[in-house]
Amino acid sequence: MVELKKLKIELPHRLVEEIESYCKQNNEPRNNFLLKAVELYLRELKKEEVRSLLKAGYQKMAGLNQKLADEGLSSDCYSYLCYEQRLVECEKNESKKG
Repeated sequence: MVELKKLKIELPHRLVEEIESYCKQNNEPRNNFLLKAVELYLRELKKEEVRSLLKAGYQKMAGLNQKLADEGLSSDCYSYLCYEQRLVECEKNESKKG
């Protein structure tokens, strides 16, 4: 069983009323509601931290990624040019035969 520790917190009156109202309507103990709320909040904080790290990593790699993309585009353009030249040669050969 999970060991529990009591905490004393102070919340604005309007927030306490909202919590109480929700718990009453949903037949949920206030403690369970607050436990789930804190767990959810901590998960969201961790997600935001990961997003920030990913963003920083993508920004750090942006220059290299752009260089690789440019090289790939250059290579594709060269391949396409070679293909077009071969097509023209084939068309010339076909027209000479016919």
